[in-house]
Amino acid sequence: MSNHEPHAHEDAPLLGHERQHESESISDEAPIINAARWQVKTRSSIVRTIAVVQCAIIGTGMLLLIPLYRLIEDSVCHVFYGDDSLDVIDEMKCKTDEVQAQMAYLLGWLGLFHSIMSLLSTFPFGMLADKIGRKPTILLASIGMALGPLSGPFLLGFFQSAVRKNPYILMTSSLFLLIGGGTQVVLAMLYAMAADVSSEKEKAASFLQLTFGATVGGLVGPLLNGFLMQKYGPWVPISVSICCMPFIFLSFGFLPETLPVDRRKKGGDGDLSVESLKRKVGAALVELRKALALFTNPSIPLILLTFLFQAARYTAYTSTILQYVSKHFGWRLAQTSFLLSPFGLLNLIVLAVLPRISTLLMSHRFGYSSFNKDLLLTRYSTVLLFVGAVVEGFSHNIVLFIIGLFIETFGAAVSPLARATITHYVDPEHTSTLYALISTTEIFGTFIGGPALAWCFDQGLQKKGLWIGMPWFYIALLCFIAWTGLLFVQPPAKSRSTNGNGEDERVDSHED
Repeated sequence: MSNHEPHAHEDAPLLGHERQHESESISDEAPIINAARWQVKTRSSIVRTIAVVQCAIIGTGMLLLIPLYRLIEDSVCHVFYGDDSLDVIDEMKCKTDEVQAQMAYLLGWLGLFHSIMSLLSTFPFGMLADKIGRKPTILLASIGMALGPLSGPFLLGFFQSAVRKNPYILMTSSLFLLIGGGTQVVLAMLYAMAADVSSEKEKAASFLQLTFGATVGGLVGPLLNGFLMQKYGPWVPISVSICCMPFIFLSFGFLPETLPVDRRKKGGDGDLSVESLKRKVGAALVELRKALALFTNPSIPLILLTFLFQAARYTAYTSTILQYVSKHFGWRLAQTSFLLSPFGLLNLIVLAVLPRISTLLMSHRFGYSSFNKDLLLTRYSTVLLFVGAVVEGFSHNIVLFIIGLFIETFGAAVSPLARATITHYVDPEHTSTLYALISTTEIFGTFIGGPALAWCFDQGLQKKGLWIGMPWFYIALLCFIAWTGLLFVQPPAKSRSTNGNGEDERVDSHED
């Protein structure tokens, strides 16, 4: 690392008291004070454990995703053909334009309702985490994380006739998000825990480790799902996913509480009087004003554009891509799992190389600061996402489409890089509130994600020709807007510090 890197503006109360006020020279092996004997106790082990937990969450979710889409497609297909039987219709008979258009809109509106429920829960539970701690919030959110996804297969299995009459009944699955916020809150809290135990210039590397874990899950989940679906059909991978969930809950027990007592906001005495409730509502409004005050720095909303469009990218490369490849290239949904798996492996390679690139950029040779290094990598990742989406839009055969996916994969780390960049603008005690704001921004992004992509997909089905690539042109447009916003981002004011010789120094010593 560069010797010109300013000291981190972050205390480390989780570490031993004799080292509590040291800055970025803190060792990865300094123990956590309040960790139980069965819990991990060092910064590096905590971040690695969180990465493993994220791997399990994402892998289990991906194991459930494609079979669930297949069951939804089958339900729409039964309605289209007027088939009242309980048998699964041959998948290739469901690739008609009418069935696929109906399915695209259904998935789009299901995703939108899911996001509305997330919007009602994510930010309040994010603020709650700053009051009572990360672990209690995660444990509460994990209930919604389990019940929400599993209610979909439950409805499709036991209330199949009702779902076929009105498939939008699947929206009721999203109501479970009101219990703790679900997966969105769990993932936000895991990022907050990693930030709690990481110094300022370590945050990007920590977030990359978390993304590395999520990517492993995104690689193993579809790969296992492809084998199971091809051999046994959709219900076996769903059953395996259900069996994995208790182990995820148990894994939370190995993580210590990372928010120290002295940084938690006082929760009151449990008084339920009118005056007490007024005080609590007032305190919540104060927290909301603090979060909204972040927008006074124009660089923060400019970086938030990346997260605003994250939901559209996620939908495009999880839901839309399955339909697109299956419909336009004649692949079965199980086969698309094998298509996506190699790119998950490439994503792992990219994530493994990025820390080395970060170290090189911060060396004396290049002289980038921690902030400018994160910003530079975020900008270039966004450019690669744009180029990949354009190639995918123009591709009318699977080879060109794979080339576009290849290019896009090199920019897939944009989310943790942008998260590391925006974290430079807040103090540690507001980290969880910032991440709740990021999650809320991502949820708002679903309003321009699922329904818009469904419309683009439908237009491609109707107009053919170049219009077929509309979903990817739309993603390219969003990436271009995000990249333009990143060009106007300025270094945070708190970046002024002093070097070892007592001389004034700024993190923006090397402008991009």
